Amino acid sequence: MLKGLYTASSSMLANQRKLNVISNNLANANTAGYKKDHAIQESFPEMMISLIEQGKEIKQLGSLGTGVRLQETALDLKQGQLYNTDNQLDFAIEGNGFFVISTPAGLRYTRNGNFTLNQAGQIVTKQGYQVMGQQGPMQTITGREIKVDERGQLYLGGMTGDRFLIVDFPDGNQLRKIRDNLYQSTEEGEGLTAGYQLKQGYLENSNVNIIEEMVKMIETSRYFDSNQKVITAYDSSLDKVVNSVGRLA
Repeated sequence: MLKGLYTASSSMLANQRKLNVISNNLANANTAGYKKDHAIQESFPEMMISLIEQGKEIKQLGSLGTGVRLQETALDLKQGQLYNTDNQLDFAIEGNGFFVISTPAGLRYTRNGNFTLNQAGQIVTKQGYQVMGQQGPMQTITGREIKVDERGQLYLGGMTGDRFLIVDFPDGNQLRKIRDNLYQSTEEGEGLTAGYQLKQGYLENSNVNIIEEMVKMIETSRYFDSNQKVITAYDSSLDKVVNSVGRLA
């Protein structure tokens, strides 16, 4: 009986963690450049249950599940839809790649191209982190029009500036989400010269499908509630067994 309690509780724990992943996806449904996560569950090994009676043939009763766990959270890098903002400091990457951001903790990466300028005229994120070009932080000149072509080349009036540093990661599993819609990687990304287009005046929407995530949330909540009822039933049975044994004694 206790085995059933452990099986149901492991499922509740896995589904609670899955609900946290879904809730985070829904909370960032309108965050530019956000990439959703998938919660991947794994079953523990099943056990074969047999009926063994003295002098009789062993009878196979079937298998018994021993619970599940959340194996990993997989990042979905599917392209989100682009939408026009008419803001010269908004940029969207159509295709592969990430912007490179310089933070106090080192280089980080993002698909969120919602940038601004700091007092020094550098292109920065909303948190004030410098956006990197191929020669260093992306620098503008006060009073000059900012134009960027599809390859990320910056033009300042009649002058040519730096080019946005766009990198990609062949193995997306090495990316880890951190705060401010940034990613951290254990390895440096590969610089891209093709396979993408940079769109000025656009932002990339998150790739979260709200209806799909809501369906997942309802389904997972039902699994959670079902296992909770199983635990309640086991608890009630154990209570009756203990009290009945006590009275008989």
